[in-house]
Amino acid sequence: MPERLKPNYIDHISIAVKDLKEAEEDFRQAFGWEVDGRYSDDDEKINVAYYMIGQTALEIMEDVDGTGEVAKFIDKHGEGIMVFSLNVDNTVESLELLKRNGARLIDQKPRFARELNRYFAFLHPKQCHGVLAEVIEGSYRKKMKE
Repeated sequence: MPERLKPNYIDHISIAVKDLKEAEEDFRQAFGWEVDGRYSDDDEKINVAYYMIGQTALEIMEDVDGTGEVAKFIDKHGEGIMVFSLNVDNTVESLELLKRNGARLIDQKPRFARELNRYFAFLHPKQCHGVLAEVIEGSYRKKMKE
C-alpha cells in the first residue's frame, strides 16, 4: 500500500498563457481582480502574475522568449492549466515518500527558487495525466516585486 502524502493545501495553480497582459485584463474584466504580485524566473524563462484566493495562488504565466517549457506546453496543448502545486512542510521528505511510492519524478532533489525563496520539485506530467504536479514548501506570505 502506498504511503499517503499529506499536503497542507493547494499552494498554487498555474495557467500557461500566450500574453500575460491580455490575461491580466481578462481576469480583471471577469472577476474584478487586481494582481496581488508578480515575479520573473530567468531559469524557467517565465513571467508570472498571481492572485491570492485564500492561501492558494492562481498564477498566470507567459514564456519570455518562446523557448521555455510554457511555450512548449502551449504549442502542444494550447493555453490552460499546466501546474498544480501542493504545499508541504518539507520538500526533501515529500520527495522521498514519492520515490518510495514509485512516483514518476522529474526532480530527484529539490530545486530552489530564488525569486520565491522556496524549495520545490516536480513530478512527471505523465504521473498526473498531463498536468505537471509539484511539491513546494514555504508560502506566498510576502508580496513579490511589482
